[in-house]
Amino acid sequence: MQSTPSKNEGWLYGLAFLIAVLLRFIQLGAVPLNDSEATLALQAFQLAQGQTILFAPQPAYILFTSLFFQLIESTNFLARLLPALAGSGFVFIPVLFRSKLGSRAAIILAFLLAIDPGFTAISRQAGGTMLAVTFLLTAWGLWLNRRTSAAGIFLALALLSGPSVWSGLLILGLT
Repeated sequence: MQSTPSKNEGWLYGLAFLIAVLLRFIQLGAVPLNDSEATLALQAFQLAQGQTILFAPQPAYILFTSLFFQLIESTNFLARLLPALAGSGFVFIPVLFRSKLGSRAAIILAFLLAIDPGFTAISRQAGGTMLAVTFLLTAWGLWLNRRTSAAGIFLALALLSGPSVWSGLLILGLT
């Protein structure tokens, strides 16, 4: 399989990223938060206000979203911004598996991940599920490429993203 990057490969990944951004960010803050999203966003808001909170099982989402709330303001858009960013960056994960997949298959996979309705829906929800998926697969790809320090950092971020990482670890273990 071809694993050397072609000269147009970067542009193609950029186009896949642009498609992913458009699908995940259009009307992101238009729909009100549901109960589970509002619970996490309220904890992030309280943390941004300096109040003491009891963290939900998704501390990475709460901590990073509280930074957005503290720097800008608390809106539905900002409550969903971090998962949308993680979901948009998800299209770059096939780059880490290019040596196993080949360049052409990795590019096709990037486009498929950009338009996948399941990942798009998860990316548009305020919570740590998309963070867990993105960080876990990034850690796995970095581990396969023998970049263990970065893999450890992303695995730690995945573990801080919530309990959905355990089902991801089970799936990766079975594969």
